[in-house]
Amino acid sequence: MASRQVQVYTPGGRDLNNVQRVVRTLIWFGVFFVLGILSLIIALILGSIYEPLGFVAFAFGGIISLVIPGMFSNSLYIIPEYQRVIVLKLGKFIGVKGPGRFWVIPYPPFYESVAANIDIRIQTRVITAAQTLTSDNVPVGCEAVIFWRVEDPQRAALSVANYQEAVFQAANSALKDTIGTLELSDLLGERDKVAHRLKEIIDTAAASFGVDVSSVEITDVHVPDDLIQELSVLAQSRRAAQAKIAEAEAEKMIVQKLDEASTLMSPRAMEMYRLNVLERIGREEGSQIVIYGLNGQDPELEKDMAATAAAAQLRDRRNI
Repeated sequence: MASRQVQVYTPGGRDLNNVQRVVRTLIWFGVFFVLGILSLIIALILGSIYEPLGFVAFAFGGIISLVIPGMFSNSLYIIPEYQRVIVLKLGKFIGVKGPGRFWVIPYPPFYESVAANIDIRIQTRVITAAQTLTSDNVPVGCEAVIFWRVEDPQRAALSVANYQEAVFQAANSALKDTIGTLELSDLLGERDKVAHRLKEIIDTAAASFGVDVSSVEITDVHVPDDLIQELSVLAQSRRAAQAKIAEAEAEKMIVQKLDEASTLMSPRAMEMYRLNVLERIGREEGSQIVIYGLNGQDPELEKDMAATAAAAQLRDRRNI
C-alpha cells in the first residue's frame, strides 16, 4: 500500500525519518486549506442559487477536504541514503527507488505500491557450529562472524522470502561443512585460510539472492578439555625437543669453531694458550696446579713430577 510508513530507527530509538513526517504534514495542511477554500466558495455560490444545495455542497466539500489531503500526502516518500524501496505496479516489479524524495501513487491510473524497504548497509551476523566433527574425528565447536550487505535490492526482495535468514542458514551450513573437511591442527593454526574459504563458499550461495559477503572472521574454536591437556603435553614435548636440537646445534658450532682455531694455531701459540689457561685457573682460590713435562721435551722429568705429585696427594689423604 502506498500509505505504508517507511521509518528507520537508531539504537537509541530516535526516528531518522522526521523530515518525511513533517513534509507529509505540511502537504496535508496545504491541500486541506486549498480544498476547504474551494469547497466554501462553491457552497456559497450554490447556496445563493438554492440554499439546500449550498448545504449539500458544503458537506460534500468538507468530506473531500478531509480525505484527499491524507491520500495525497501519504504518497510521498523520503528515503535515507542507506535504503532502497521496491516498487510494484499491479503486483509487477517496476523499479527500485531511493534515496531522496519520490512519489508512490496507488490510485488510478498508477496503481503503485511499496513491496519492501531494503537496508543496503553492511551488517554482521554470528554463526555457530556446535559439536561438529573434524576430518580426524575430533568434536569441536566453532564461532564466526560474517560481514554482508545487500548488493541487489530487487533480487533480495523478490527472489527469497527472508534474505537475512537465508544468509544465516547458508553461512551456518558452510561453516559445518568446512569444519568437516579440516583436521583440528589446520582449524587451529590456519584460521585466515579457513575464513577465506568460508567467505568464498558463503558468497557463492548468497549471490543467488542479491547479497554480497565482504568477509568472514573466525572468533573462537571450542576444543574438549581432555584434548586440550593432551595438546598441551604434546606442545611441551615438542618445545623440549626443539630446545635439545638447538643446544646440539650450538655445541656443533662451538666444536667447528674450535677445530678451525686449532688448525690455525702453531705449536708455540698452542703452548701460550695452555699457559694462559693455567694462569686463569691459578687465580681461583684453593686451586692446586701441578706442571710437568712442559712441551714434552723431558719424559723422565715428566714421570718424576707425576710420581711426586701422586705421593704428595697420598700423604695428604693419610694425614686427614
